[in-house]
Amino acid sequence: MRSNTKKSLVVLAFSFAAIPAWAAHSYSTDWNPETPTTIGSTQIQPGQYELKAEEGKSEIQVIQKNKVIATVPIQWTKLPTKAKSAEILTDGSKVTEVEFEGRNEAAQISQ
Repeated sequence: MRSNTKKSLVVLAFSFAAIPAWAAHSYSTDWNPETPTTIGSTQIQPGQYELKAEEGKSEIQVIQKNKVIATVPIQWTKLPTKAKSAEILTDGSKVTEVEFEGRNEAAQISQ
């Protein structure tokens, strides 16, 4: 019986250690640029994409047809209020920031 208790404690300890791996929040939004656009150092052609970021990570992924085509460095910046909807901010043809619906931080694209 003592052996089973030890095994249970070991399993329980590993379960708690794994919580941060699956508890991380990820945020994504659809993106459909109509003209060639640059995000980070990658030029994106018009089409359908998904922008995805994970809480606590300093990168955003550009995904097309379930394939990561670019990984771009970001910095999280505080917003005055939670974003009511997703928004991709640009300066000309360059993406500068991505706001995710319901999040009070924005992904600022590192230049």
